Amino acid sequence: MAAQQFIGRQRELAQLQQAYDAQGQGRLVLLYGRRRIGKSFLLQRFAQGKRAVFYQATRQAPALELQAFTEAVRATLGNDGLPEGYSFPGWEAALRFVGEHAGGRLLVVLDEYPYLSQSVDGLESVLQRWWDTWGQGSDIMLVLSGSAQAFMAALDGHAEPLHQRFSDKIRLGPLSYRDAALFTPHLSHDDHARIFGMLGGTPFYLRQWREQENLRENIIRLFADPAGLLFDSAVSVLSTDLEDASAPYRILQAIANGATRWNDIKQQAALTSTRPLDRLLEIGLIEKRVPVTEDPDRSRQSIYRIADPYFRFYFRFIHRNRGPITRGLGVNVVDEQILPYLDDFMGDIFEQIARDYCIARVRAHALRADDVGSWWSRDGQYEIDVLGAVNRRPSFAGSVKWRDRPLDRRTLDDLEADIRKLTDAPADMPRLLIGRRGIDPALVGAPNVTGVSIADLYETVE
Repeated sequence: MAAQQFIGRQRELAQLQQAYDAQGQGRLVLLYGRRRIGKSFLLQRFAQGKRAVFYQATRQAPALELQAFTEAVRATLGNDGLPEGYSFPGWEAALRFVGEHAGGRLLVVLDEYPYLSQSVDGLESVLQRWWDTWGQGSDIMLVLSGSAQAFMAALDGHAEPLHQRFSDKIRLGPLSYRDAALFTPHLSHDDHARIFGMLGGTPFYLRQWREQENLRENIIRLFADPAGLLFDSAVSVLSTDLEDASAPYRILQAIANGATRWNDIKQQAALTSTRPLDRLLEIGLIEKRVPVTEDPDRSRQSIYRIADPYFRFYFRFIHRNRGPITRGLGVNVVDEQILPYLDDFMGDIFEQIARDYCIARVRAHALRADDVGSWWSRDGQYEIDVLGAVNRRPSFAGSVKWRDRPLDRRTLDDLEADIRKLTDAPADMPRLLIGRRGIDPALVGAPNVTGVSIADLYETVE
């Protein structure tokens, strides 16, 4: 089988390499992110060409975990000091042995670390004692990796044994919409956006899309059958990160149904506290947004959105139709409940892509801003899809339309009407009209107006 192509993650690879290059001192690295986001794939790529002990915990009994780790060490360091049938008596002895026999820079990865921690009582205290006594002066780069995001982040908590021991912390998030498109290089940009709208930037999901199949065929295969790979993936992610996913499920469904303000979410999801909402914010599945011109800590205009496109798609179309799909009506659900409404669903996704594009342009110094978001008036009558700001003052504004024709004068006039409701908006600030087909030729050359097509979104390099 051909090796899977490695896409993106250049920043994370560089951070890991920088830690590895700090030879003569130990490095303790925390790497976490939700299931299927590509943690193990990243670490395996990073380990290429390096002396590495790569161990993935499997929820076995403590003695079996130690035995398996001993074999992983023997495979890398050889049999010296590890006679046949020998197994480390404990994790402190195991790590001390590895440090003493490293013979130069050695990468040690404990993947699926939460499983190991659950199997071994007091493992964090063991690691802390080893690190303080031997590890930080060794040639070991020890990476703890796991999918239970709240658990992993808490390892550096104030009351935890490993607090302030980590030299590097990496939270691995989804790939960008541009990197996501590299998984299907032969498809159109329209299809790239649609695929991103359904799968987001999760590498495992993106690898399931088949270029030789059309949109309908892919949706049916992945979502319209209880055995489909993505039919229950959201359930697995939530169960990994949350002790009780019932309230978070109701929150995500309420937001997918259009409840974006706290009181509406609270009522629809039958919540008695903000804790489930806070947990979803912590693990990055939902986001709290305010107009970019306002202080997030003071604004009373906050709304909540599902942050990840896959979860947005799942709770918009799949979760509510699980019953019919389970009863064998998945194809009917796709034809009657998904495909006719997909363009409407893509509106918010395209706005998200446009905001990410504008952030890239800011980084490239093509636009000026210290924050990029959106804006809406208190009465809800006026809204700007993309707004850049400097010190919360508008610096550029954009209208975004998932429309299969060039954006015309009416789109610009509507944007101008919204801009007039802003405070402190410079008269000459850039106006962006972002649409699949760019802008009407009659608008080309209009003062302060730039048309952006879907080709520009995908072909412009940061």
